[in-house]
Amino acid sequence: MSRYGAMPRQAIMINYIVAALTGAFFFPHEQVIWSAPWFWPASAMGVLFYVVFRLIAKTTQSNGVAAASIATKMSVVIPIAVGLLFLSESWNWMKLSGIALGIIAVLLSTQSEAEIKDWKWPLLAFLGSGFIDAALNLFQVMLVDESEFPSFITTIFSFAFVTGLIHHFTFAERSISKTTYVHGAALGMVNFGSLLFILLALNLPQFESSVIFPINNVGVVMSSSLFAFLLFKEQVTTRALAGIGLSIAAITLLYFSR
Repeated sequence: MSRYGAMPRQAIMINYIVAALTGAFFFPHEQVIWSAPWFWPASAMGVLFYVVFRLIAKTTQSNGVAAASIATKMSVVIPIAVGLLFLSESWNWMKLSGIALGIIAVLLSTQSEAEIKDWKWPLLAFLGSGFIDAALNLFQVMLVDESEFPSFITTIFSFAFVTGLIHHFTFAERSISKTTYVHGAALGMVNFGSLLFILLALNLPQFESSVIFPINNVGVVMSSSLFAFLLFKEQVTTRALAGIGLSIAAITLLYFSR
């Protein structure tokens, strides 16, 4: 975002309020949100959303973009492990092979020159990102009905915005550019839709979370690589092509492992 004149921290804050408003005004809410059993867990998750964003930012500052990318993408192993170990999800060699290929594909899609100078920040970003995904899965299994998904997401993004706003007021420079507003608003609508899609997918009885999370993760990696080649004319490397090929193989194995 910064290359287009938008300040990432501010754009993320705007993204949160736009996502919350998207849920508040464009989706029905069947009950008073703060009386729901998931309200306080969702509130805590909203705070964590912003905290993890700051951890990713610190990882980028201390170790570079590649290290931050690896930390967040590899965090998918945490919700997979939670699904297999604590939710008693099924496993077979096809599923495990798909997960393994997906992890290799993620590593191949990331810049090879990643160098970890300070392990603290990428480790915290890894744990935080993985915890968020695992918690989302546990909440939708134990606390949240499908009809409550929009309210649940709206609560998360509302508290993420409040946390970001409090942090914003600790800075002397508080002005926000028009470009930052535009980027943040676009990101907010996309983020609301993507989180709703993940929850709906996790709620499908024919798919387990240990399939949904790696397919989503690998799919995002593959799509990002293809967009980089087709839209931004980035150089096609053997490493990147191998990553795309393994992504396709991983998604295929995971899909048919059901």
